[in-house]
This record gives sequence, structure tokens and C-alpha cells, in this order.
Amino acid sequence: MVRMAGMSAASATLHCPSPPFDSGWLPVSGGHRLYYEQRGETAGIPVLILHGGPGSGCSPLMAGFFDAQRFRVILLDQRGSGKSRPAGCCEENTTPALIDDIEVLRRHLGIDRWLVMGGSWGGTLGILYAAAHPGQVSGLLLRNPFLARAADLDWFFGGARQHHPAAWQHWAALGAPETPGAMLPWLEGRFQSPSASLVTAWHVWECALAGTPSRDLSPSDIALLQLRYRLQLHYFRHACFMPEGGVLAAAERIAALAAPIHIVQGLADDVCPASATAALQERLPRAGYCRVEGVGHDPYAPAMLAATLGLVESFAVHGRFAP
Repeated sequence: MVRMAGMSAASATLHCPSPPFDSGWLPVSGGHRLYYEQRGETAGIPVLILHGGPGSGCSPLMAGFFDAQRFRVILLDQRGSGKSRPAGCCEENTTPALIDDIEVLRRHLGIDRWLVMGGSWGGTLGILYAAAHPGQVSGLLLRNPFLARAADLDWFFGGARQHHPAAWQHWAALGAPETPGAMLPWLEGRFQSPSASLVTAWHVWECALAGTPSRDLSPSDIALLQLRYRLQLHYFRHACFMPEGGVLAAAERIAALAAPIHIVQGLADDVCPASATAALQERLPRAGYCRVEGVGHDPYAPAMLAATLGLVESFAVHGRFAP
């Protein structure tokens, strides 16, 4: 068996995801039906993976961070995301509802405590869930967490344009405003009847900030991204349905959490910058913190993959995170 701790980026590879041993659609409030699946070992260490977005959905690749012989991996598509139905639905789709959904799923599966792993928006939900249900969390592993402050939204929707001028030109060609705070209202108006060029501009911009290559989008890509971006816009126009500083306040409530917490941050990420994560670290002084140089928002970048696999291996062996 390959030991993950201390591996180099060049040698880091995902585990081969096992096929699901269970899957289904879980009815929750508001007429939503959440798709979930379980992979790995039924008697293994339970781990819940929270995807980003909002609206991105899970991928089987996410299960590859975990050894299928030692972990029971649960993938959950949040309301309106992935295979959950209705697809892209914004009605009764709020952050408190997502937190409630996680707890409904835990009880449905008969799990007492689980390791919670989330990146970006998934990190947001991981912090909020741990604050609401600290006794159900055996560990919290966060990657490039999103703090959902007004400053974070202003940065993403225009504030970073001087760092990515070529990508910003796709927005500018559509008449995007540069005034702070004006981008989201403008997008809301444009999404009344979104065009392929609007979706493409968002895709190119998002990839530029993430440090990942954009691609030529097919009509089916456009349709899927339109649903995802509409759901993101729903959340961002409502300040992610939480008070300003809500994530940092939740972090303060879990600062003394008995379960281990670890943050992994790509230092080249402009979606969820390291400067924001530093503010989170101040609220979580006992948490582990791993800085990954030369990596942006991509969880599968070799150095990020190596760091994450090493932490997961440590949790499997010792019940804690050790970089």
C-alpha cells in the first residue's frame, strides 16, 4: 500500500474510485430531491464531500481522494445542482436550507459523525455545518475556502480585472460595468435572457482567476453552465443568505472544536485568495494550515493533490491531520 504522507507532487495520484454501493434521491423541503451516492467501504470512516459553486455538483473524481478500502465516501449534490432535481431551481434554495439538508442526509444514512471535506463554496458550507452541528463532525478539511463577504464578491466580480485584463475583455465587450458593486445587478438583468457569449465570458473569467485553462464550450456545456451560473447569481445577489461576516463568525464558534480542522490554500488562487484565508486562520488558531505555492483553485493540481492526499492519509491512520 502506498503511503500518502510526505509524497511528492510528481508521485501524487488519485485513488481509483469504487463504483457506488448506494445511491438515490432524498426528498427535502421545498419539493427538492437531492441526489447522493456512497462509495468505498460500508464499514469505513464516513466522509462527506461538499462541492463548490454554488451549483457545481459532485464528480466521481472527488471520491478519488479517499482509499475505498478505508473510507465510506458520501457525495451530495446540493439543491438545484448536479443530478439533484429540479435542476437549477432557485426556489427555496438558501444557505440555511443546504445546512439542514446535510443533517437530513446524515440521519437518513444512519451516520453518527463524519469527516467533512469541502473546497471553495463547499468550504463555506463545511464551516457553517460544523458550527451548527459540532457534535456530528469528526474532522473538517477545507480547501481554498470562500468567506462570502461583500469584499469577496466585489473582488470576483470585477475587482480582480487589473490582474486579468485579457479575461476581463470578454466581460467588457458585453458592456460590463466597472463600478464596485455594479456587476451583480448588471448580471441579474442580463440573465433574464442569457446569451452564449455571456456564459462564455463568465467561464473565461472564472478560469482565469482559478488559474485553470478555459475551453471552447459546446451547446450542452453552455446549457449546463447557464444553470450553474444562474444559481450562483441567486446566491450572490442575496449575499449567500447570511449576514456580513457570517462565515468568520461561524469559524469563531468552532475554534475550540474537539475535532481536528485543517485548511489547505493554493497561493495562486484569485477566486478565493490567500489573503481571505488568512482572515479565517486568525479565527481558527488551533487549525492546521498548509500553503501550496504555485497552485490556484484546482483541487487536482499535482501539489494540491499531494497535500490533500497526505492529510487524508494522516486522518485515516491517526484520526488527525498532520502535513
